[in-house]
Amino acid sequence: MKISAALIVKNEEENLPRLLKSITGKFDEIVVVDTGSTDRTIEIAKEYGCKVYEKEWNGFADARNYAISKCSGDWIWHFDADFELEEEEYKKFLQIVRKLQNSDVEALTIYVKNYNNAGIVSGISSQTFIHKNLEDIRWQGNVHETLNVPQAPIVPIFVNHYGYQDEQISYEKALRNLVLIRKDLEEAKKRRDQRETLIKLFYLFQSYAVLANRQDSMDNDWEDHIDTFLLLRKRFIQDEKLYFFASYPFLYIAAIFYEQGFYEKALDLLNIALSDDFLHPDVLFLKTKILHKIDKKKEAATTFIECLKSIEKFEEYKDPSGVIDNMENIWKFLSHAVDEELFSLQDYATINELWKKNRSLYFGILLLEIAKRYDGMKYMKLRRKMEKLYQNNERALVYFLLNSNNENSTILAKTIITLNPKNAYANKIIALYYYKRNAYDRALSYFSNIMTESILLDVLPQFIDTLKQCGYETEAKKLLNLLKN
Repeated sequence: MKISAALIVKNEEENLPRLLKSITGKFDEIVVVDTGSTDRTIEIAKEYGCKVYEKEWNGFADARNYAISKCSGDWIWHFDADFELEEEEYKKFLQIVRKLQNSDVEALTIYVKNYNNAGIVSGISSQTFIHKNLEDIRWQGNVHETLNVPQAPIVPIFVNHYGYQDEQISYEKALRNLVLIRKDLEEAKKRRDQRETLIKLFYLFQSYAVLANRQDSMDNDWEDHIDTFLLLRKRFIQDEKLYFFASYPFLYIAAIFYEQGFYEKALDLLNIALSDDFLHPDVLFLKTKILHKIDKKKEAATTFIECLKSIEKFEEYKDPSGVIDNMENIWKFLSHAVDEELFSLQDYATINELWKKNRSLYFGILLLEIAKRYDGMKYMKLRRKMEKLYQNNERALVYFLLNSNNENSTILAKTIITLNPKNAYANKIIALYYYKRNAYDRALSYFSNIMTESILLDVLPQFIDTLKQCGYETEAKKLLNLLKN
């Protein structure tokens, strides 16, 4: 059995080495289709022994299909340049495709871990990226392209994704995607393909939501698409395969109204979604923020409790495909909820009972925040208990790290790194620990992890100094110039 890796690229000199390093030696061939790079992308691909082809850009599906035409493997695994494949995931993949080689299964859906700036997984999505090399399997769509396979079972294989760490990159991709989505949307409408129209509207509102806080990028006709969505929603809300596409756009549209200050419009839309039992954490969290914004604190607190319960259910199902876009914001909001007087000492007993049910981290942190503000002794006792209980939970340990004294922070940071070597908070603590003790060689690797896996610019001066101390004068000068610019 022969297996091909396929990727389409353009100006990916920063991301490409990480991906190619992770997949080189694992596949029988790596096919790279370049669509107009002006940097070192093609050179890097050739250095790693890839089969490189150049093609004029005509949309994502066209480029991916061209890559398929150059693959000779029995199976093809498509990668984006900002992906990374870990060894363990590759081994799981091999076991699965060997079993399926003579089966009727033609394609597989896998999970994508989306890393944020701190090197922490902020959400997990799913996509069909693996398929047999059959003549009739092709990609379709100019953007957010999909394979034309009716069934693609999801398998527990994960790839790491770093492409949306930077807000500016997300903004630029949203602008690019809008042009392509509009084209796909018009084509779907001409074909009177209502299912495809609904899906493209989902991605249309998703892109607008990214642009919403930059009003200069918003056109005046985005609201014209809402009525079409509402009509299609009624038709497809009972379709299990399209339920998410018929429900989640409420969040995107409401988020746009929220950014524009139309809070009542946003609330009306969120309440429609909730009336359909779409109790997604993102929907409940945005409703909490709006209620808090319009000074309905009691209602906001009640909704926030429902939000935390919803997160519990997602974790209970152990299905990572639930995209919790606001997870990091929810985690931050926990520490502010008490200060904003959404919760007081009177709520301690109620929150404690909710926490005791299954020791949910989110109710636990809320409990800690209440104790920290109103009862210092209770807080210290509860914290020691939770540190022991959540000793293998990265999110919990980061919370403890950011709420620690210097004496305990290095120990916590080292524990976090054993769970996730990419965690920027932990790398920062250890890097600065060695830097302050002039152990520059040891500090360098931790600083490098921060720069490679995330963007924590506040440590750039120490990183530059560490480079100098370790003899990397040229690299230090380049970074210093970047910092000045």
